[in-house]
Amino acid sequence: MSRIETRESAVFFIYQFDFRSEDIDTQIKLFLKENPHVEEDLDYFDKTVRGVIASREELDEKISGFLKKWTINRIPKLDKAILETACFEILNFDDIPVSVSINEAVRLSKRYGTDDSSSYINGVLSSFEKSL
Repeated sequence: MSRIETRESAVFFIYQFDFRSEDIDTQIKLFLKENPHVEEDLDYFDKTVRGVIASREELDEKISGFLKKWTINRIPKLDKAILETACFEILNFDDIPVSVSINEAVRLSKRYGTDDSSSYINGVLSSFEKSL
């Protein structure tokens, strides 16, 4: 499995996390059972999903500073998961270029988001990058 596929799986996990009642460990076990291919890049997946969930409030606060005419609670849940994942990756993975994190977030938003998601996510993440 490539990093691209693992990143996509991490976004899906983060997206579905709020819709389930189990704790994170149980949810990860269930997710891995249904998505065994993730085990090939388990370190990235585990660090990302646990990191995003643990620092969600801080990430959402950072993202909120770059939302124009929106609040974090108004953006689509999948777009929010993409933004949280990209921001976490930018802040915590020195071996992944920022441009890759942004490009992958835009790619995921084009594939799974609304018609406006990709340009909006690109703008938010570009502003976030410039603030660093």
